Amino acid sequence: MECWPWRVVVVLGVLAGICWADARRRRFKHIASLRGKHVVITGGSSGIGLSIAQQCAAEGAYLTLIARTLPKLEDARRHIIASLNLPTDSIRLKSVDVGNAEAVAVAIRDSFEWRPIDVLVCSAGILQPNFVEDMKPSRLEEVTRTNILGVMFPIQSTIPLMKTRSAHHPSSIVIVGSLSACVFLYGTNIYSPTKCALKGLAELLKFELLPYKIGVTLSCPSFTQTPMLAEAFDEAEEFVAMGEKIYLVAIKELPDDVARFTIEGFKRNEFFVSTTYQGVLVRTLGRGFVPPDSFLTLLVEVLLIVPLRILTFMWGIYAKHVLLTNEVPIKRKV
Repeated sequence: MECWPWRVVVVLGVLAGICWADARRRRFKHIASLRGKHVVITGGSSGIGLSIAQQCAAEGAYLTLIARTLPKLEDARRHIIASLNLPTDSIRLKSVDVGNAEAVAVAIRDSFEWRPIDVLVCSAGILQPNFVEDMKPSRLEEVTRTNILGVMFPIQSTIPLMKTRSAHHPSSIVIVGSLSACVFLYGTNIYSPTKCALKGLAELLKFELLPYKIGVTLSCPSFTQTPMLAEAFDEAEEFVAMGEKIYLVAIKELPDDVARFTIEGFKRNEFFVSTTYQGVLVRTLGRGFVPPDSFLTLLVEVLLIVPLRILTFMWGIYAKHVLLTNEVPIKRKV
């Protein structure tokens, strides 16, 4: 019995040593600096994509912004250049529908010919709140094409180009997803499934690209104050109100905060980036088969998983009560 205290001390010492070594390892970055790097951003004209663009430019990166609407792209470039006092030729624009494979391939190739692509950020996406049964097939196809194929097409076009130089120039692919990949988001029909698909795509790419020094980062913010979310909220206040009751959350993140966490994440080659404390809890429950990036994260998640499972059981009872005792949002044919 007298040996037990020493064994505990030894175990704690070993764990502390592993955590210390892990922390030192994490200090070495996959991409040490963005100065002189070329960052291509889809959905770069507004929201999270624009915030990522601004912060990358502030660190000295060259940018290619890809979005559907040219006037919005031009406004974004003017905003970045004016706020950072940058030369106009440090930012290029590509007015492209990310759901058009041929147009995306041309835009990516032209961007690479201007400057080799170091980081691809896929931030384009759309949201249309409604019940599944009330969405027109054409709208379902539009959301699916933009949110899934609109991420797949740029990645598919970029990977072969990155492989030509990634052995000596580490590169990164960043997918801006959503916490709705881990927990369903009431009233968003096909949106949540598309984010689940992006999580699966990121997991696949992480291991497919491992031999080529191409990092993969999945950033999963919660509700973020973007034009897309503001428009969705204006169109479907009743869904928003019900969602706030179900999830006990009314806080919206700032795009600049999401961008900061995302950039630091892909620099360190983190796979699953959470941008809030609530996100860390949801990530613990919804991580899936892909392991954490560090032993310390593993240790935290092991300690959290059982209490969180109990909490989700209790939350399930509460959510059912909310849905059964409140008026169902009005259905709209869209």
